[in-house]
Parts: sequence; structure tokens; C-alpha cells
Amino acid sequence: MGRRKSYDRTDVLTKAMHLFWAKGYEGAHLSELVDVTGLNRFGLYSEFGGKEGLFQEALDLYLKSARTAYRDVLSVEPMGIGNIRSYFQSIRFGDDYHGCFLINTLTDKHTVSEVAFGAAQAVHKEAHALFLRNLEAAQASGELPPDRDPGVLANLLSALDSGLSIRGIVSPSEREKDKVAEEALRLLTSFG
Repeated sequence: MGRRKSYDRTDVLTKAMHLFWAKGYEGAHLSELVDVTGLNRFGLYSEFGGKEGLFQEALDLYLKSARTAYRDVLSVEPMGIGNIRSYFQSIRFGDDYHGCFLINTLTDKHTVSEVAFGAAQAVHKEAHALFLRNLEAAQASGELPPDRDPGVLANLLSALDSGLSIRGIVSPSEREKDKVAEEALRLLTSFG
């Protein structure tokens, strides 16, 4: 008869997620993962297949919450600039901000697995599609000038979203972030 697990899998993944989020895949050493999760090396390998498997599952846990955060704000009807504004206002840096784990994974393309990169890329593309849907709705309602290209503007918003996560590491001022996002929306909607 097999031994009963003496740990909570979600708790282990959450602890690992925070370490990977703070240090990246390469920066999080196996000894630190053992310390933070409370698993021994054998348990880590038998349960997750090693560091890469633990990283993938921790990332998946984060991406699930990121996907929900995007959908909860950017899928609200009626779609339009209000959703985009609400999304940018919902970004919080916190006291110990390490960037966005999704964006960190994308920028670590050459150190994470193709599977991890692909999973992060899929959520990023979904967020881009939600920006685009809101911009198209804004254009249809007259909120966005007819001479603006929603596809190009969705790229701009995706770049702003990614850039703010990096900016939050350098200067974690939510007031500054709100002003930058508001100025971007003002420029987006102003008539040329």
C-alpha cells in the first residue's frame, strides 16, 4: 500500500510559484525549492518530475489566475474603453513586486521550456484578443475614432500591459502607472 501524501499540492505549487516568480527558472535553485516547498528532493522528483515539471505546474497555476483576471475585466458587457481602463486600474504592484510571472516567462524564452513559453504566450495572445474585441466595440459605438486601426491599437495596449509590468519593478508607483495608462487611453481615443 502506498504512503499517504503529507502535503497539500496547491500549497506546494503556490510556494514554488512565488519563488520562481521572484527568481526566474534559472535563479530558483533546487535547494531553495526543497526549502520553500517542504518537499525533499525525492518527493519533488516523484511528484513533479523535477524542477522543470514543478516550474510548469507553478506557472500553470499562475496563468489560470491571470487568464481569469483578464477575462473578468475585459469580457464585461458592454465592451469598450471602459473595460480597458478598468483593466489597467486593476493592476497592483504591491510591496514585494517581481513583475508579472507571465511576462517574466516570456522574457525568459531561452531559459524556460517550449511548453512553458507556449503556455505564457497563449494567455498573452488571449489578452491581446480581448483588447482587440474591446477596441472594435469602442469603434462600433463611436468611442474610438473610425480612422484608428483596432489591430494596431491592440498591439499598443499589449505592449503597454507588458511594459507596465516591467516598469513596476523599476518604479512601483501605482499612481504613475495609472497616469501612464490614462494618457495612453486619451491618445487612443482622441480624434486625429
